[in-house]
Amino acid sequence: MKPFAPHRRRRRASLATVFAVPTLLLVATIAGLVIGLNGDGLPDFLAWALLALPLLALAHAWAKRS
Repeated sequence: MKPFAPHRRRRRASLATVFAVPTLLLVATIAGLVIGLNGDGLPDFLAWALLALPLLALAHAWAKRS
């Protein structure tokens, strides 16, 4: 017979913690779209980098899950 193991409760995350990364990705995406529409040269590169962040986050999440 196994001894009784107490259940550990997980601490609930606050709304700020839960939505911090999605909000950051939203702001980065909107900034990338606006910068991409308003500039040429270096701003285009910055726009591509900002728009790649959600894809990198998705790849990171998939890799972490496997």
